[in-house]
Order: sequence, then C-alpha cells, then structure tokens
Amino acid sequence: MTDILGLRDKVAVVTGGGGNIGTATSRMLAQCGARVLVVDIDQDRAQRAARAAQEAGSDAFGMAADSRDPGDIAAFVSAAEQRWGGIDVGVNIVGGGVRMPSTVLDTPDEDWAAALDMNLYSTIRCCRAYAKVMLKNKVAGSIVNIASPAGLRAAPNMAAYGVAKAAVINLTHTLAVELGPSNIRANVVVPAWVPAPGVNWGGTEEQQAELARRNVPMGRVTRAEDVAGAVIAFASQLTSFSTGQMIVCDGGRLLTNPINTGAVPG
Repeated sequence: MTDILGLRDKVAVVTGGGGNIGTATSRMLAQCGARVLVVDIDQDRAQRAARAAQEAGSDAFGMAADSRDPGDIAAFVSAAEQRWGGIDVGVNIVGGGVRMPSTVLDTPDEDWAAALDMNLYSTIRCCRAYAKVMLKNKVAGSIVNIASPAGLRAAPNMAAYGVAKAAVINLTHTLAVELGPSNIRANVVVPAWVPAPGVNWGGTEEQQAELARRNVPMGRVTRAEDVAGAVIAFASQLTSFSTGQMIVCDGGRLLTNPINTGAVPG
C-alpha cells in the first residue's frame, strides 16, 4: 500500500500530548505510521496517550516535561534523538491556563506574563528546538502550531490569551519564511473550543450541543479528531508545498459569530 501521507517511520513530537487534542493527534500520527513522543506536564496523561498510540501500531512513549522550561525541552528533544535519531514533525498543543473573564484593563502584569509564557514562549522555544534538529539532520521537517479564534479577532474578557494566540500565528508566518529555504514548513491550526471532562465553557454537554446547533453552521461542537486531522494534513507530504498557512476547525462559526456568543463561562 502506498504511503500517501509520507508519515511512515517519521518521528513526531507532540507537546500537550496528554490532553484531548493531543491524545487524538498522537493516536492519528501513529495510525499513519509515525513514531511518536508524547510530552505532557502530567506523567500519567503522557503515558495514557502514548499507550493509545502504541495500540494504533506505533513505536511511542510518553514523557513528563514542562514546555515552558528550556531544560525540559532540551531533555525531550534529546530523548527523541537518542531513540530515533531526529525529529521530522513537531506539534505544539500546549496552551490555555488563563483566568477569565479578564479584560485588557483588568489583567495584571503577572497574568499577562503567565499567558505569554504558556501560550507563546513555550511555542517559540519548542519551534526553535525542533528546527535546530531538523536543520542539523537536513530533513524536510514540518512544524505545526495550535492557535485559537481568539487570535484572529477581538477577544473580549480573554485579552491576554487572545494576544498570545495572535502572536503564535505571526510567529508561524515568520518561521515559514525563515525556514522555507531549508525545506522546513511551519503551519498553524486554529480550533474552536473542544469540550473536555471537567471544563464547562458553554455549560453542560447538552447546553454545549444546543449552543453549537444555534451558532455553528455545521451544527455541532468541535471534536478533538477534527483538530487532529488538520494537524495530520500539515504534517504530511500532501501539503509539502504549503507553509505559513492556516486551517480553522470550527465548523464555520468564525465566519458568522463572535467567539463567545451565548457561552456560559464557569
């Protein structure tokens, strides 16, 4: 069978890999034949996602690390190199961690710093680490970052998060230009909020479904697998001549509605 995606035996690192999007992405990469290092700040979550990737047929392992910490980044990049010889795909899913509601005027400096560290600086540091390995090994690499609709339009009551995610999009564009001559691509996936256990943005599961029926042209909430599929598209050779590009996974909501219409924060 032809490896149309070109991911067989490629090495992928997924930060934030123990969450819902991260687990779906790691599993899907494994299904495509990639070898996967799942990185998460929570060791148990990293191991569970790695087992899911292994069950999909991949050589995978999980590792606890904080992608805000340059030392931790160096450690998991080194682990991928030692086990598999390099990195072909780097996926940065780490994000969030911002108190809401929080307007521009109400957000204290320490919250701005925390939002930037979690959502922007972690991505910068990981991109830099992946790219250095790719350049050293002269591989046609792919870096995929995760942003948010909050980075594409005004983000009332989530100011620091929106600013950080807008910066991730600009970072991705700049990386695309700077790394393009070395055949390393950088692209960004912009998912709408994906429901997760214990997180009730939009209310109960039934309320979330009703909110989606009213406000999303495709009539449902975003699923982790929707986002993972977009990541796979950018990781694969199917998009080998696409860089600095963006896929929005929101069922069309960004085209018609504010990002927080009718949501019930909690």
